Amino acid sequence: MVACDDDDTTDMEPDAPTIAEALNSTADLSTLDAAVAAVNGLEAQLLAANEITVFAPNNAAFEDALEAFDAADLNELVAAIGGVDNLETVLGYHVVADVVFAADLSNSQSLPTLAGQNLTVNVSGSSVSVTDVSGNTFNVVTADIEIENGVVHVIDGVLLPELPEEEVPTIADALENTEDLSLLNQAVAAVEGLGTTLLGQEAITVFAPSNDAFEAVLDAYGVGNFPDLVTELGGVEKLDSILGFHVVPATAFAADLPDGDETFTTLIGQDITVNKSADGVTVTDANGNTYNVEQADVEIANGVVHIIDGVLLPELTYPTISGAIGATPALETLGSAVALFDGLGAALEGYDNITIFAPTNDAFQQLLDEYGAETLDELAEKVGGLEVIETVLKYHVVADTAVFSHDLTDGDEITTLAGAMLTVGVNEAGVTLTDVDGITYNVTTPNVRVDNGVVHIIDGVLLPIDRPTLVEAAMENDLDSLLTAVTAVPELPETLLGEEAITVFAPTNEAFENALDEFEVETLAELIDALGSVEALGTVLGFHVVPAVAYAADLEEGPNTFTTLANQQITVTKTDGAVTVSDGSNPDRNVVMADVTIQNGVVHVIDGVLLPDLE
Repeated sequence: MVACDDDDTTDMEPDAPTIAEALNSTADLSTLDAAVAAVNGLEAQLLAANEITVFAPNNAAFEDALEAFDAADLNELVAAIGGVDNLETVLGYHVVADVVFAADLSNSQSLPTLAGQNLTVNVSGSSVSVTDVSGNTFNVVTADIEIENGVVHVIDGVLLPELPEEEVPTIADALENTEDLSLLNQAVAAVEGLGTTLLGQEAITVFAPSNDAFEAVLDAYGVGNFPDLVTELGGVEKLDSILGFHVVPATAFAADLPDGDETFTTLIGQDITVNKSADGVTVTDANGNTYNVEQADVEIANGVVHIIDGVLLPELTYPTISGAIGATPALETLGSAVALFDGLGAALEGYDNITIFAPTNDAFQQLLDEYGAETLDELAEKVGGLEVIETVLKYHVVADTAVFSHDLTDGDEITTLAGAMLTVGVNEAGVTLTDVDGITYNVTTPNVRVDNGVVHIIDGVLLPIDRPTLVEAAMENDLDSLLTAVTAVPELPETLLGEEAITVFAPTNEAFENALDEFEVETLAELIDALGSVEALGTVLGFHVVPAVAYAADLEEGPNTFTTLANQQITVTKTDGAVTVSDGSNPDRNVVMADVTIQNGVVHVIDGVLLPDLE
């Protein structure tokens, strides 16, 4: 710098104003005054400096800057240049840490500024101008306004230094840092790899539903969280489709949109319609739902985000009930059972909302084994006809409502299409169903979405028939003597009830009376004495029980040998449909009533008491 006197010092006017006073008192520097005030501590820094030269943009200079940055006021200008930190850099670029009057300036002189970047001074005769690093040149319109610690030169433009490029957020940053998109952020996180896909797109436009938009969808589905919403949608794949339907693989700022309707193809290959009018921008989905752009042009690294007030829904396809059953190998037998009844499948698919509890092949096989049947037709014969099978199938259907697993609570009772109730159990392991028969089965695969409801796969066939226990069957069929004898043997009732599968050859009351006569006794107590002990009576009764299920239809023509619970054999002979039982020592006993179904097997009523070897 060139000093103003021979002592290399600058003598300032003793009554000169401070920089603050100069800005406050000069009407044409009011915008600069406001800008300095917007940067915390800058005014104090300028006041404390030993020597400064300020190239001060006048109000007209700031008006030009507002227009250049398309800003309405100083606040918008600050935002446009990247914030208050950048404003401080811009203002510092107008300050030199030395006192330089106009007479001291020379052409092409480079002046270092507080911003760490240089200005270039141009002098032509009595005219002085200043050029910034971008090549913009502005004129000094009023020079040499002395201040307490330096000098001010008023200029007709705002000098711009090199500013750090504003870091544009990624889509991930935008979702994470925008409070009103927190639910969308959760949704994107629920779809594995979707965030990476969006980041990897060369150019995208995202129509981003607000939190209120997602809350409305949760309410519409009657759920309170994303996991339950995903369940009702039919899985994460469907959520992926919905989110992809909000993304166009091109960049379209609001200003880029033509007036009227414009069709855009989304990431999932389905179209949305965007309309721009004087009222704003709207987006219409595949179902004709129209939502508003509430906030446009949120710039991201590879495109733009527009925040909308609704969730766009694409065309989502689901299998029919028959399609879902047919596509699941484990439900082949169920499909065959439904096919036995004309119109049943169509009737199920005709409901707007439906819930089906679908037994697996293994579940049906277990039922076939229990009834000693090899086919569904044989099962029908044993349970009372095809009408019973149809009732059983309807017992697995809840009509007019789609009940997902999260809709169920422990102890719920559900009315089925058969009219009978199911009882729901809910625990940490999952969901169970208990039928009229008191048998409990597990939901092994919940929430298989179909086009008109939901299918839950279960591991048993639910029965709407309250099958009696052995004790109940004895009471219902006038087998009082047998029941009395069984209860006389400690733990025998529990043993018989606890057997997984049994066939009981049950003597009638008259048969027991005949046995008393043969032993020349009158009471059960006397019979026990005649047999030798209660244990012997237990052996006799166990001799009437085979630990397997054998309906009459299961017997081969001719003699059939079975080992009983007494570990001794009996011979059951089938002749032209008639069945007899032999203990090997006494006359054959006739089956007078066959196939009385009980919970764990079958009872055949016989007209005599079988006697094992008690030695």
